[in-house]
Amino acid sequence: MKKEGGKYFYCAIMSSEEKRFGKIGMENNEVYTIPHRDIAAVVSDSPVLDYELSEDNTRKHEEVIRKVMNEYSVLPTEFGTVIRNKTILKRLLKKAYEPTKDGLKMVDNMVELGVKAVQSEENAFADTEKRKEDAQDILESLKAASKQTAAGDLFSRRLILNASFLVNKDRVDAFSDEVEKLQCKYPTLKFLYSGPWAPHNFVYIKIGAAGVEIKRK
Repeated sequence: MKKEGGKYFYCAIMSSEEKRFGKIGMENNEVYTIPHRDIAAVVSDSPVLDYELSEDNTRKHEEVIRKVMNEYSVLPTEFGTVIRNKTILKRLLKKAYEPTKDGLKMVDNMVELGVKAVQSEENAFADTEKRKEDAQDILESLKAASKQTAAGDLFSRRLILNASFLVNKDRVDAFSDEVEKLQCKYPTLKFLYSGPWAPHNFVYIKIGAAGVEIKRK
C-alpha cells in the first residue's frame, strides 16, 4: 500500500468542490483542494519538513494565496504549515469546522490593505505632538473606509503610521481614493500603499498541539 504523503496547507476557502489551481505550489507541485462539507483546505503535496523562512519560499506561499484570492475569499494559514497526510488534515477540518467557518465568514469578500506614512529625512525629528496628530488624522480617515484596523510596529524613526486595514472588495477603490486624498493633504509625507493581501493581520489558521486554532488579532 502506498504511503500517504504530507500536505502543505496554504489557506481555507468556502467550497465543497475538489478544485485544482495548477502547478504553482511549493516545489512547483499541483495546488488543489481537500473539502469537508462546505469548507476546503487549499494544499499541495509536500515532504513533512520545516520550510525555511526564505524570500523564495515566502513569495511562493503568498503567490498561491493570491491566485486563490482571484476566485475565493481566503482564511490564510501560517507559513510553513505541513500536515502529515490527508487523513489527518480531514480530521482537523472536521474537528475545527465551526471556528474555521466562522473565520471564513469574517473575511467573506474582504481583503487586507497596508498603508505606511513616512516622513522625509529632514522632517524625521519634527514636533512630536504634530506627528501624533497627523498620524491620528490619517488613521481615522482610513478607518472610515475599512471594517477593521490593525496597527503595526513603527520600526523606523521616519515612520509615523504603519497599519493594515480589512476592506470589503467593493470598497477597495474608495479606500484607494482616500489614500490619494491624504497624500495631497500631507505632501511632505510619502504614503506606501500595498495589497490586496490575504487578511493575515486579522485572522489566520494556526496548527498547534490542540489542533486547528483560528487566531484573531
